[in-house]
Amino acid sequence: MNRYMELWGWVCEVFGDQAFTIDQFRAEFPSPDPAKVVHDLVKLNLITRLQTGIYKAVSPLDFSRMMVKQSMSKEKLLASAPASFAYSHDDAVRIWTDGYHWTGFTAGYKPVHIEIKRTDARRWEQFFRGNHAAYAFEGERKTLFGLLFLLHPVREVRSETKDGVPVIPLVKVMKYCIERRGVYEPAVTYLRKKFGAKLSPAQSLSELRGVFKNREKSVREGIRELDLEHRKEARR
Repeated sequence: MNRYMELWGWVCEVFGDQAFTIDQFRAEFPSPDPAKVVHDLVKLNLITRLQTGIYKAVSPLDFSRMMVKQSMSKEKLLASAPASFAYSHDDAVRIWTDGYHWTGFTAGYKPVHIEIKRTDARRWEQFFRGNHAAYAFEGERKTLFGLLFLLHPVREVRSETKDGVPVIPLVKVMKYCIERRGVYEPAVTYLRKKFGAKLSPAQSLSELRGVFKNREKSVREGIRELDLEHRKEARR
């Protein structure tokens, strides 16, 4: 906790939800430059200026809501991305299913999954730090909360455009869903019905072999199962 946050806590304790003047602030908190301190507190959104010379502490609840709102607004940063990227993992499922299926988040943790080139990692770190946005690399050990950009470095970023945004290819998303079918069964059904022609067994397998060779058997079985279901529906 920095000193201003600590001071804000004491301002809340002393004044509560009552307005106060700089003179009242000075009387409670001796300072060589109270006007500057109050100005800084206003700039940090810890107190609000009601009118000239009169202030009020921001309530803890309002402050927490403001922090959440600021955090959630950070996703717009990708509109000015410093390098190529593609939405991936759970976000790719959300995009390809037209928002029909979205999981992988909690009330307190909302990751934004993107694939980036390994060679661009440093540029992305500088970009997020410069914009005060939370980020983490896949597998990194840290406490995750709020809106956070979860970076998945890859050798090359391969993407398609869906609804105006770059997203990993459809066949890769289907593979991701098949491997997590317990969670993504509805998404598998949705994608197969909407994009059946683009998800032929031959095409899907050729896309997957270079990425998940050690899982080829399970992927083959999943594709065969999808194909069988598709044939059954076609006969109805």
